[in-house]
Amino acid sequence: MAVPEGVLAMARTELVVGYDGSPDARAALDWAVREASARHLALRIVHVEPDLSGWDAAAATMAGAPVLTAALPEDGGTVAEAALQVAADAGVPARSVQATGAPAAMLAEESRTAAMVVIGSRGHGAASSAVLGSTVSHVASHAHCPVVVAQAQGVADGPVVVGVDGSPESEEPLGWAFEHASRHGLALEVLHAYTIPVYPGVVPYVPPVEITEATEQFEQRIAHEALAGWGERYPDVPVTVTVLHGRPAPALIEASARASLTVVGSRGRGAFLGMLLGSTSQSLLHHAKGSVVVLRHRKG
Repeated sequence: MAVPEGVLAMARTELVVGYDGSPDARAALDWAVREASARHLALRIVHVEPDLSGWDAAAATMAGAPVLTAALPEDGGTVAEAALQVAADAGVPARSVQATGAPAAMLAEESRTAAMVVIGSRGHGAASSAVLGSTVSHVASHAHCPVVVAQAQGVADGPVVVGVDGSPESEEPLGWAFEHASRHGLALEVLHAYTIPVYPGVVPYVPPVEITEATEQFEQRIAHEALAGWGERYPDVPVTVTVLHGRPAPALIEASARASLTVVGSRGRGAFLGMLLGSTSQSLLHHAKGSVVVLRHRKG
């Protein structure tokens, strides 16, 4: 059985958290502090001041254009110091890294030596997000370790939910989810969603009951076969398997409301296999009702 990259990353000694002083970043910081304490890791707090000087210079010539630097913290040092104090109060060793540039690129680079990267779901406002692009999507697509998008909402003692689809890429998030559930004394819910094509036409073709029942049995087998070997490795983790007919993204989004953490791979089988971040992962990152972790699959 291959060892998931996310589990190998645990040998690294620091957990990276992106922090800009916003409420969402504070939720990420709180999650990161708790996780660093549980894993006996140090914390690396990364604060990046976006370089918006070029935009603001252009905005000065456009009527009504916002001055985006006004939406950012005035003193990056103070922001980092406040985050360091939160870590110190929890007894977690921490250091800060401060820079000016693109936050997403900086966090992706910092991920090269991190056990995981934790970020908030949003930053300092819609205007900044529109210019800077989606930090969440970029980091999840390019990070070299698991990426957690932390939210304050969610169920603290809820199960760890992991999506599987029967592909080899599912093994990494499944292994990571087992390890996380075991470490925190949580249950694990393995979720597998599938669809049966219905072909449109003058009279839409709907598969007969025999086919739908056979398909359901096949998909049940896929979900249970994915668990082979993991139960023996983590006998302390209670496991439930949920198999349902429907698209994976809505199923995982709904499940995230009852989960302490939802785990997903960046890609699976299907039309989006060649993308850095598939449609299911993208939807979950932007619409989940709790914290999410994405593991990018790397061949070899």
